Amino acid sequence: MTDVQYAFVTEYGNYDFDFNKNDVSTHFIIATILVKESQKDMLELELELLRQKYFHNAEISSAYINRNPNRMIQLLHDLKELPFRVYAYVIDKRKIREDSGITFKKTFFKYVNRMVYDDLNRTFDQLDLVAADDGMNEYMQEFKKYINSTSIPNLFHYSLFGFNQSQSDLLLQLAEFIAGMIAQGYDKSQYSEHYRSYYKIIKKKIISINLLPHDYKHFLCDYQGGRPDEKYDEVIMKKSVNLSYQYIEQNRNSEEADEKIRIDFLKFLLFNLKENPNDYVYTQEILDNLNALRDVKINHHYFRSTIVSKLRDKGLIVASSNKGYKMAVCLADLNDFVYLSNLTIHPMIQRISKCRDQILLATNHEIDILNQKEYDYLKRIIEMEKLSVNK
Repeated sequence: MTDVQYAFVTEYGNYDFDFNKNDVSTHFIIATILVKESQKDMLELELELLRQKYFHNAEISSAYINRNPNRMIQLLHDLKELPFRVYAYVIDKRKIREDSGITFKKTFFKYVNRMVYDDLNRTFDQLDLVAADDGMNEYMQEFKKYINSTSIPNLFHYSLFGFNQSQSDLLLQLAEFIAGMIAQGYDKSQYSEHYRSYYKIIKKKIISINLLPHDYKHFLCDYQGGRPDEKYDEVIMKKSVNLSYQYIEQNRNSEEADEKIRIDFLKFLLFNLKENPNDYVYTQEILDNLNALRDVKINHHYFRSTIVSKLRDKGLIVASSNKGYKMAVCLADLNDFVYLSNLTIHPMIQRISKCRDQILLATNHEIDILNQKEYDYLKRIIEMEKLSVNK
């Protein structure tokens, strides 16, 4: 029997766009805590112990524990060992155009609901959504209505994707705690110098933080340059990010399993670019992230040949080095990609050339293994290289 995936959903922020007011958030955040049904009871037991340890039987709250950063760090170290994952959305309200109509509350709700529903429904074949049942705020009420009107229940009146009467106050408190922590890295009114330390501890629990609206400028202020060719960075970053967003948009309704993995991989690279703009990510860490959502696990060969290679075939700019993969955002990233590729391409061409020379010699030039038309480009490369060596 399929292990049901629960998503405990909450939100941070408000819907006002008058940023001159002190109580208006610059960002609207939706955080979901993902947990398998088989692990839900155990997770609740562990959370209850942590609640007693850190909150003296009060609710789990980031606002409460933020007064003591060292205590927060201890709690995050305990949380990172528990069986849950984080899937979140961060909407930068400052990047929503005033003339788009989205700044009206009802329109804003519809915009967020559609983006979140489309993404979750594409990512998860089955998801049991859970939100606070009593006193839900206005947005969550609208979100629940939207899901219930869009999702189609099965023959037993149970939606494979929707709200299905599950509850857990502790897991909803955890979702609110994570939303509050994420706000410290994004929302202007909540920004904390400790966020980077918090994120590094919990980052392996985060599957994705999806930034909305799609705009490469999300990443500009975070990327630190200081190189001679820095003037090209924004051009490279803009092209790299926009190609990724275009690919995600063009293929977001695909039912192909490979395409879904490619989109998840691009979202992971975008997330990593926001949080760690200079860092490559090792292949195994990427696989751990992608496999967290899947029953059939992805191996290294499949990932390189079917996911990364196919994206590059489509023209997407994915940089790689011996340290892993990243979204290319500067000339150095592109040089890393060319250098690593050259380590493989050049020796292979040399081997073909040597093999060809041996057969030509043995057959008195009667057999040329590159004589077929599809190998013309190889023949030209080899002959040009020989000419350059003989000069």
